[in-house]
Amino acid sequence: MNLQPLRIEADWQVSYNQLYEIDPILGYEPYFDGSSLLMLRNNIRLKLIDVQWRPELDINGEYQIQVLNFVENFNSKTNEFDTEPNWENPFLTFATKSRLILVDKLEELLRTLPVFEDPRITKRRGVIDELSESYRLKLKENGISIELIKNILEKGSAKIQNHILDSNEITREIILKFTENGITKKVRNKANQKLNCKRFKE
Repeated sequence: MNLQPLRIEADWQVSYNQLYEIDPILGYEPYFDGSSLLMLRNNIRLKLIDVQWRPELDINGEYQIQVLNFVENFNSKTNEFDTEPNWENPFLTFATKSRLILVDKLEELLRTLPVFEDPRITKRRGVIDELSESYRLKLKENGISIELIKNILEKGSAKIQNHILDSNEITREIILKFTENGITKKVRNKANQKLNCKRFKE
């Protein structure tokens, strides 16, 4: 039995493939044993596509697609990137009984899925900036505080300083601090540009 032909776009990798060019009919139940018929991943878009058949071995079941975002963590022991797909919060789900509709949907997703922006503060790809990331999490959990701004200005990276300037809670007084004490010229310029916005003009 031939594998299902599929037009794979650039940057997508086939991690696993047991998706065959056959429809669910009596006698072919073993081809629909469920737990991942096809798995595709894209390290540029930080996306994983998982295709399953549910219920397993039931020819009256359906194909189920899950599209997952994932983050990368650099493993210094293996010198490779470990990935953590977010199985609990799929980016997209889709179900169909039709193999041809499945193929059309997969090819559409391979063309159009957007890049996932890793929200974490990193030093470089897959390497967390622990201190600045802790500031981002505090901002997310508790909002802006005087102490948090002080720590970010004194110890935070350019990425977390840019992140705080994009916060909806930012005030003119805080922006002024960044115009004077931002860690880089780019950060200070960004703060000055925000001061020229209608919202922050005196």
